[in-house]
Amino acid sequence: MPSYREIVEIQKDPARARALAQGLSKLDDAEWTDWELDFLASIGARRQDLTTRQGEKLVELRDDATWYTAVDGFSLKKLIERCHLLRDELNERDAAFIERLHAEGATMLRRKAARWLMACARAVGEIEPHQGHSFERLSDAALDADDEA
Repeated sequence: MPSYREIVEIQKDPARARALAQGLSKLDDAEWTDWELDFLASIGARRQDLTTRQGEKLVELRDDATWYTAVDGFSLKKLIERCHLLRDELNERDAAFIERLHAEGATMLRRKAARWLMACARAVGEIEPHQGHSFERLSDAALDADDEA
């Protein structure tokens, strides 16, 4: 959850909000809904301060576009492997999702996919029901290390 201070900083800085919105709208693999694309376009053209709710939503979309490698200390790569072994215990839709992640060799996921993976891990008993609700951002150093590998 973003801090109120961060939301206010975005809200009171139209140039920063525009740049963020324009950058997010250019992400090819973010799978934005039509509403989200319209929202990002309107913020990308806005010259005045945002409302608190607009700032909150923009920060939320930024966080949704962030890549994650771990949640609550659980490696997403390892959870994909474990869930793939136990995929017969999942419903058809969840099993297909896990199979796709496994086939792609996914090691990083955006927030929506990471949440879905955590739900699958809970369903097969790989993690406890109270686990997997916070997200650790992938650090720039980790990204650089992955690029070099």
